[in-house]
Amino acid sequence: MGKPAPQRTGALHPPLPVWLPYFLSALLVTVLVVVLAGLSLWQEKLRQRERAAVAAQNVVRLLEAHVADVFRHCDTWLHVVSRLIAEREPGVSLNSPVLQRNLEIEQTAVGELRRVRVTDAGGQVVVGDTWADPAARDLSSRADFRRAMTVADAGLIVTGPKRDTASGEWSMSLMRAVRGADGRFQGVVVADLPVRHFAARFAAPELGQRGAATIRTSGLALVLREPWPGDDSRLIGSTEVSRQLREVLANPAREGSYIAATALDGIERVNAYRKLRDYPLTVIVGLATDDFAPAWNTIALMIGLLSAMSVGTVILAAVLLYRGSRRQIDAAQQRFDSVVRYSRDAIVCKSRAGIVTSWNAGAEAIFGYTEAEMLGRPVTVLLPPERQHEEAEILACVARGERVEPFETVRLHKNGQRLAISISVAPLVDAEQQIVGASSIARDVTRQRAMEEEIRSLAFDDPLTRLPNRRLLLDRLGHALAAARRSHVCAAVIFIDLDHFKQLNDLHGHAAGDRLLVDVARRLRATVRESDTVARLGGDEFVVVCTDLGADVAQAHVEAQALEAKIEAAISHDMPVGEAVFVCRASVGYRLFCGGDDTIETLLRDADAAMYATKATHRASEWGGDDLAGTPQSLAR
Repeated sequence: MGKPAPQRTGALHPPLPVWLPYFLSALLVTVLVVVLAGLSLWQEKLRQRERAAVAAQNVVRLLEAHVADVFRHCDTWLHVVSRLIAEREPGVSLNSPVLQRNLEIEQTAVGELRRVRVTDAGGQVVVGDTWADPAARDLSSRADFRRAMTVADAGLIVTGPKRDTASGEWSMSLMRAVRGADGRFQGVVVADLPVRHFAARFAAPELGQRGAATIRTSGLALVLREPWPGDDSRLIGSTEVSRQLREVLANPAREGSYIAATALDGIERVNAYRKLRDYPLTVIVGLATDDFAPAWNTIALMIGLLSAMSVGTVILAAVLLYRGSRRQIDAAQQRFDSVVRYSRDAIVCKSRAGIVTSWNAGAEAIFGYTEAEMLGRPVTVLLPPERQHEEAEILACVARGERVEPFETVRLHKNGQRLAISISVAPLVDAEQQIVGASSIARDVTRQRAMEEEIRSLAFDDPLTRLPNRRLLLDRLGHALAAARRSHVCAAVIFIDLDHFKQLNDLHGHAAGDRLLVDVARRLRATVRESDTVARLGGDEFVVVCTDLGADVAQAHVEAQALEAKIEAAISHDMPVGEAVFVCRASVGYRLFCGGDDTIETLLRDADAAMYATKATHRASEWGGDDLAGTPQSLAR
């Protein structure tokens, strides 16, 4: 056996509290419930924001369509006016009364436009704004005029917002170039679109208490907002926007959504934006996140209450389970202690070094040592010298985590008596599943083995002579016959019958006969080899099975005859019986077998026949008187 693994040094970690698994389970479930509740709240918040984004996108599409319609209508009118001017009759000047009257008639179709003006190719206003400051009648320095003059297909040029110095009104400037049929630049038609024109439409949608709708230019200048922060419309033209809006408008996407706090008032909103397809404007609609917070708070309260109820239920269940399991554990421990305390088996615990750590009453009853005498002592005090190696082998198995299945061995009682013990051993582990020792259960089987030996003896031994009986003889003779067949080595069965044994029983009783049978059995055992079998068939008949006589048949006969003679000589003796002497003599016959088809019955029958042949010879040679006399003198044969 290998050397046992060394015992761990240092104190063992204290066992974990029994309540800890229940606490950890309840804590884990609580954390899961809280996490799930948090996820539910977060998902609900995302859903509400998604709904708000969808609502904002729907509103922004409506407002964007309205703004685009207004600008298209104005663009169409400016285009008609520019064509009217470009296609006027030759010789009709721009400031002719006829042309101005036609322009006034056309302007009635677009009541939203203000300050319609027409310039010549040099940028001088020749129609409209006759009351304006002369310096304002020159548009040649404006960037939109230069673009209209230089870019042939500039289309509608939108600029602003700008504030009229006279009226204080904010408006967007709409300009279109006037070009002749030859494409030559003749001037521009320009008009102002007041931003208040969109206020009513932008105030109509229900955007909540803090919602807002906004128009900004491509340069992020504020054109319109409903409602104005603090009703302060002076913020028109401001380019102060949130970082998120600046980033999304920098993308080429025409529409989208984002969440950000508006730079003007700091209110967080779910915003949707949409850029006008043909005009440098963007419509933005935002729904304040605080406006749908009450609904979210209601859901959060419901989820919180359900979570609290779930956590409370889990904690209550954990407490009840702990108490129930604690009662079961205590009851099981009490049952275990009772089993160990009152068990008739020796239940012993020992360390990995073989030092006894627990000793029950059963161990005290079997081995005679008290618990106080054995605690702290090596268990090897119970092992006889020739069994000391067993403990090292057992500890090596335990160190490997292996069980030692029940086996029978010998142990010593305190008084030195040798005990037949059936023992099994199992490893002991701590809370960390580390092997810290072994637990053994031992049972005293001394009486059981003695009874088994007695039963075996009664089954296979003659109760008087302690020789094998007929049953065991037939078994061993069968083995000898099978061995002779396999190896072709001869063996012999020798039949022995005591002469005049019946007369001894009749004259002096069975006690004398039994004494003679015991003496003959002793003499036969002393005569034959240890490997030979001496058996009593019954009465005064004995059989000897002699094996390994060699493969030479002739030599085997010689050896069998020699043994036959030795047996006759050993049995022949005078036995005093009271005042008489019995001359003991036996008739012996043998049968040799070297395999073949012989059977047990054939061998016994032939040996018996040979014995009777010898007995007949003995009777023929007898002379005068009996072998048993009533006087001290023996009678001669």
